[in-house]
Amino acid sequence: MSKRAICCQCNKALSACICASICALDNQHFLHILQDPSEQNKAIGTARILDLSLSRVKLSTGDLFDPTDFDLDNTFLVFPDDQALSLPTLQESQQIDVNTQFILLDGSWKKAYKLLMNNPFLQALPKVMINVAGKSTYRIRKSPREDGLSTVEAGYYLLSELENDENKFTPLLNSFNKMIDFQIASMPAEIYQKHYLDPSKGENV
Repeated sequence: MSKRAICCQCNKALSACICASICALDNQHFLHILQDPSEQNKAIGTARILDLSLSRVKLSTGDLFDPTDFDLDNTFLVFPDDQALSLPTLQESQQIDVNTQFILLDGSWKKAYKLLMNNPFLQALPKVMINVAGKSTYRIRKSPREDGLSTVEAGYYLLSELENDENKFTPLLNSFNKMIDFQIASMPAEIYQKHYLDPSKGENV
């Protein structure tokens, strides 16, 4: 059986290639995405959108990461917990500058937490929360958390808040939604209805 053709740039099947929807964006703050290995080749993975779109970004895949690859004195982990600070708080106290870096964990909530537990240096980093305007529009993937976001959505909200500009990073969401639309159109309607819609309301669960 022949393997399906893969785009060497976005790492998705050629039929599902997202490259035409990618828009180059010059972000002010460096974003480092740490990806669980199981996410690398997923058709509905979103970290690659950030990696292809942003000028200051790095995507690293693995279970364990080397602390010396990070500027731990000026890096924040984007992760929701009770100790996480808001971006306005950090900006007002001048804890964020042009060299500040931000880490996103790419994977399901369970796998992102595993990355955190497997890398003690991540646990020691100051954590930041992002201001989210609404629920995730990740229509073909479920999260156990009400505030769960895809990686590209987290990147969008983070960068938009950092630069106080919602419109600049909208192309990230455009690429994301085009990818989701393609995947929904490619699956039988009854499968989408059964697994991703609330039958009582006709809405995403």
